[in-house]
Amino acid sequence: MINGRAALCMGFKNMNSRSIDFLNCLLVVVAIVWVGTRLDAAAPASKPASSPATTQAVKLDPAIEKILDRLEQKKITDIETPITYIKTKPLLADKQTYEGILRFRMEEPNPRFLIRFDKFSQEGIVSRKKEWHAFDGQWYIEVREKTEAIIKRQVVRPGEKLDVFKLGQGPFPLPFGQKKKDIIDNFSVKLVPPDPKKDPPGSDHLECTPLPGTKLADQFGTVHFYIHRKLDLPVCIRTVEKKEGIRVEASFSPDKMSINKGLSASKLNHPQPRGYSISTELLNPPPKTKPENR
Repeated sequence: MINGRAALCMGFKNMNSRSIDFLNCLLVVVAIVWVGTRLDAAAPASKPASSPATTQAVKLDPAIEKILDRLEQKKITDIETPITYIKTKPLLADKQTYEGILRFRMEEPNPRFLIRFDKFSQEGIVSRKKEWHAFDGQWYIEVREKTEAIIKRQVVRPGEKLDVFKLGQGPFPLPFGQKKKDIIDNFSVKLVPPDPKKDPPGSDHLECTPLPGTKLADQFGTVHFYIHRKLDLPVCIRTVEKKEGIRVEASFSPDKMSINKGLSASKLNHPQPRGYSISTELLNPPPKTKPENR
């Protein structure tokens, strides 16, 4: 029987390379890179997810363990925060900056999120053309004013409950509520001494290196993860995407975060402008199971 992760991969088979690259950076990094999963379907859908070559008991620095415990214990029902997302291609001296807002709301059977970018800048040129990236519990939807296009990709089948945010399994890993075990199974973690010139104020700097044998080790370099001491949430993430050497950074404003304030479900809705082209990509039907021989 096909597993949930294979179904997710199959659902993204028809994505073009630009969409794959953008999703890898946006949804894997902006959603905080705590995962050894990729959203493309380069590998066969039936291939099982990679896992670390070995799982051993890891003795953590007590200071690191305390930070990871706080991350695991942080309970989030909803969050709304400004977000700045930066992609830099050093060889081309190309820097792209996206500014907008991220919203998340816990719902049943599956949570929802919305990322809206209101401003894009590159080489001194600024665009105010908006774009939306939303997951409504079943569909991942992109809406772009620049191309006047709406793209809908089915991620979960109707009525299906799938932990789409779980570290190492889901396509949308989020930066809160992750289990300490999942983190140390995927990364070696080091606490970096404070640097007031580089660190966001009031944060602890975790240097997380993907372990050999995880997909993340092939895709990303060391992840620099800055945890706000009072919020127990990330305020900045920096890493390098290995495929093209792209430096990526996602940052959040701790003083502008709204956490567990009863975010309205309507705030996670994306627009559906008239006249936009619409494309829909359904999940492939699951293969039929053969009857057991008796």
